[in-house]
Amino acid sequence: MLITSENFLKKISEFFGLPKIEVKSLKECFELIVSLHKSKEKLVVVIDEFSYLIKQNPECVAEMQSVLDEILKDKNIFLILSGSAISLMQKHLLSYSSPLYGRTTGTIMLKPLSFSFLAKWFPSAKFEDLVKIYGVTGGIPKYLEFFEGKCAESEIKNNFFNPNSFLFREMPQLLSEELRNVSTYLTILEAISKGRNKVTEIANHAYMDAKEMVAYLNILENLGFVKKVTPLFGKKGVYDISDNYTRFWFRFVSPYFSEIENYHIKNAVSEFEREFNGYLGKIFEEIVLQLVQEGKIKLDYTTIGKWWYRDEEIDFIALNERRKEILFGECKWRSKINALKIAKALAEKAELVQWRNEERREGFAIFAKSFSKRVNEFEGKKVYCFDLEDLKRAVRKSFDRFQN
Repeated sequence: MLITSENFLKKISEFFGLPKIEVKSLKECFELIVSLHKSKEKLVVVIDEFSYLIKQNPECVAEMQSVLDEILKDKNIFLILSGSAISLMQKHLLSYSSPLYGRTTGTIMLKPLSFSFLAKWFPSAKFEDLVKIYGVTGGIPKYLEFFEGKCAESEIKNNFFNPNSFLFREMPQLLSEELRNVSTYLTILEAISKGRNKVTEIANHAYMDAKEMVAYLNILENLGFVKKVTPLFGKKGVYDISDNYTRFWFRFVSPYFSEIENYHIKNAVSEFEREFNGYLGKIFEEIVLQLVQEGKIKLDYTTIGKWWYRDEEIDFIALNERRKEILFGECKWRSKINALKIAKALAEKAELVQWRNEERREGFAIFAKSFSKRVNEFEGKKVYCFDLEDLKRAVRKSFDRFQN
């Protein structure tokens, strides 16, 4: 049975300068590659979306075992198999029962691009528009291709509230590709998107037992749809949606899916226009944490994480163990922020944080769209203020260093 794609054969013939190739199996295909590769340099062969090949013909996995053991062994050829269907790749390539188990020399779980890369992708876009685009795509390259960065909110409407658009239909297709009993997982993700982050809250929303819910959440976590977030100095975590595309889709598209599908988009668009700015608050917080962790915002702290205790929450806390310094950070997706007022509120919350209380040096970091009043210190403690222009310069500067 022929299980190689025409495109793959075409690429092989083009690479080796041959006329049209005809082979009957994946094994014959690699036998041909080995016979044609005469160079001493390592040849890299990449099969993208190998998961689709598995879906079409699961027998290809056993045949690939034969390719690795009999044809490519000790040859100067490096094979890369990639796939976006995570469950299929895990089951057929990485699980103990797979014919390919133990034959991989490395496994990479590719992550989305970080926010700072959007500045290179959309070099002429406004920084605020980059935040909005990141807030709905999460830095996934395929999703970024649908944006131009000229007017973010209009582009979001066109991509999510149009029943014929790719991003409108992508989420249900992703879930159906990875999971059985899709409706249950839709309900779980919907619950988390609405702020029900504890196991019992999610289970109640889905009318399920809490013990049963843990298994579903573990599956979603393994597939990258959700993550467990634990507060700094804490042990009990809560669940959150992992990527911004999923987060946005369940917040603004899922409740109106049937209406949008029938071209009735008024209600969905109205809620988007009314609530999107509030939604971006959490996105802005995520971006700030990324920039601090990547060193683009120079704060010189070794540990960083969120903190909450009962009803009190601090967007992030950064620690420098060696210097016994602690930094309390607040992110406000608003303009004309009074930094003095925020620093005072942070200082009150800081009293609840138990870490080297008798010997630590405290500081504050405040991030906002813009400030009505900046301050350099509060009660003798250092205060850092960053607005969107500061963040924009930090991102651009990091790319300038990389290029030079």
